[in-house]
Amino acid sequence: MKNRIAQTETAHSSTPDDIAITPRRPEFDFSGVGKYWLRDPFTSHFMNALSIVVPHSERTVIDIVRKYADQISDPKLMRDMDALIRQEGRHAFMHLRCNDLLKKCGYPAIRLFERFQKFFVSILRRISPTVWELAIPASFEHFTSAISRDFIVNHKFWAGDRSNAVIDFTNWHALEELEHQAVCFDVFAALEKRTWLMTLSLLFVWMPATLVSVYGIQLYFLLKDGILLKGKNWGPYLAFIFKSLPMLTRGAFKYVHKSYRPWSRKDIQIYREQKINIRHILA
Repeated sequence: MKNRIAQTETAHSSTPDDIAITPRRPEFDFSGVGKYWLRDPFTSHFMNALSIVVPHSERTVIDIVRKYADQISDPKLMRDMDALIRQEGRHAFMHLRCNDLLKKCGYPAIRLFERFQKFFVSILRRISPTVWELAIPASFEHFTSAISRDFIVNHKFWAGDRSNAVIDFTNWHALEELEHQAVCFDVFAALEKRTWLMTLSLLFVWMPATLVSVYGIQLYFLLKDGILLKGKNWGPYLAFIFKSLPMLTRGAFKYVHKSYRPWSRKDIQIYREQKINIRHILA
């Protein structure tokens, strides 16, 4: 199986030449930042829920990319993969710090969610043929780039007029997720001609799993805080679901097209503007 996949490689890095995937190590002081660090409890707990699943997801991306690294021969894609691994390692570390603070706010089920995610992903990897395992990091990056793009473009919806260290951290993380958005797909496309299998992977595995896990953990946080025990909060909660759902459910069918590659002109514009907007964080 490995020999067959290695022989199919024709794809190369699709990251634009003028965009450098740069591992950075900024520091953030999260002390004094509360659990409602975004515009309201709904936006805050959505991102808090996402943070719970990020560390193991990032480590899974690193592990699978490393596993297939020796089957990639394109020098630029190899450099992209190395930079992605270093970025993802830093992201996972910083999210663990955020999650430790969140645990201290009194959410005992967090550890259960973490254990279940590890169990679920490990079982899938154990039973998956190579092509489905290769689709895992590309699927994860599909969602992280979509969420990052939405956080940047619709910043007012997420953060309102607020400013704090966790928002700075999220802005930095979003920039780097955009920066390496093409890498895992490029690895998948290099080793598997049938990119439409990404669509199946998203529709039947990772889209349902992502919706259940992120919205489920968010619901737990909101119930634990008593937010949804008040009838007046159900309207804003449902409005949030309606507003945020498209970023997690659209885009799966783009992988059916053989010519598809990430990095649209709009992506490049968003990335460049974000890099300017957060230059004080990157300095």
